[in-house]
Amino acid sequence: MAIGPIGHTALVADSARTNAYQRAISETVKDGDVVVDLGTGTGILAFFACQAGAKRVYAIEKDKIIELAREIARVNNLEKKIVFIRDISTEVTLPEKADVLLSELIGNFAYTENLLHFVLDARDRFLKKDGALIPSSIEMFLVPVEAPRIYDEVAFWNQNLYGINFLPAHKVNMNSLHSYRIEVESFLSHPVLINDIDFNKIQKPEELYLDETASFVVDRPRILHGLAGWFDIHLSKNILLSTSPALPVTHWENTFFPIEKPIKVAKGDTIKAKVTAAPWQGDIAYSWNVKVEKDRFSHSTLQTSLLSAEYLLSRSVDFAPSLSGGGEVDFFILSRCNGKNSIQKIASELCEQYPETYNDLRKALIKVGKTVKKYLDK
Repeated sequence: MAIGPIGHTALVADSARTNAYQRAISETVKDGDVVVDLGTGTGILAFFACQAGAKRVYAIEKDKIIELAREIARVNNLEKKIVFIRDISTEVTLPEKADVLLSELIGNFAYTENLLHFVLDARDRFLKKDGALIPSSIEMFLVPVEAPRIYDEVAFWNQNLYGINFLPAHKVNMNSLHSYRIEVESFLSHPVLINDIDFNKIQKPEELYLDETASFVVDRPRILHGLAGWFDIHLSKNILLSTSPALPVTHWENTFFPIEKPIKVAKGDTIKAKVTAAPWQGDIAYSWNVKVEKDRFSHSTLQTSLLSAEYLLSRSVDFAPSLSGGGEVDFFILSRCNGKNSIQKIASELCEQYPETYNDLRKALIKVGKTVKKYLDK
């Protein structure tokens, strides 16, 4: 399997993003600091930390790309400063607390990929009480837009093509988020701040997510095609990385939330939008409900035919479920919790049963401890 930088090229090539992170790390990391880089990828943030004077960087990454990062560190004579750890961060323990926690686990419209909760876990377990977070907070914005070109692309499937009805594909597109560059000229109102994620203050993962209603007053007669969203990332005291349409484009671009039918709006009309984002089956489920006078539109990524089919199938009385890899491991551990086997004995058996995943006793002990804790008879 390839371990090349496909998928990471756009991140590193995004000069607005990369330069902002480099400046923020240079401003925050001091000589002799211990740093954790969460989801290191090609290792670029870890390398910036070394440039800033870090004495040691723990670079954590679950995918094979970490082997490439390790080689890049070697050719840059940084391998002695960086400890590469290939694992999911929640399964990792470190021998010391860090002065700075770095992460770039931010998807389009912040939540996509559902990774932000890893930052909270790493903050609580890896970071000193007075340690610094990069980024420290994310602000999310929304605005109604007139975007005919974008809407036409999203609504492409709403027609008979070659004698075939593609309405199911249209339904999927109308209930999906789309990445585009939105022009400021398309705004129909002033943007509204709909969420402020402060990683220093949030205590529980559920506090990360979105459930907000915003009101907009239309400032000119136009056609409403949907909503546009973006975010600002506070990387350090003096460094703000914004994905605003008013600034140079980043690899995140902006997010377009379509509505089912474009409608005319007049100056002074009120547009109300309720937007939610919450975890669902390992990803993020979004919904957006838009009301303009008497017109209402309801959209959700859970409404799409593909997701609904899977959802309904899993709830059919004839459905024969099977365990995932993670479920098999949990079942294996719980089946040995009979009041006779010690944690260490179960962990040793786990290493024997799943040697590719649990190749050392320390890692197995952590997994057994976390699994047993959920169901422990106290």
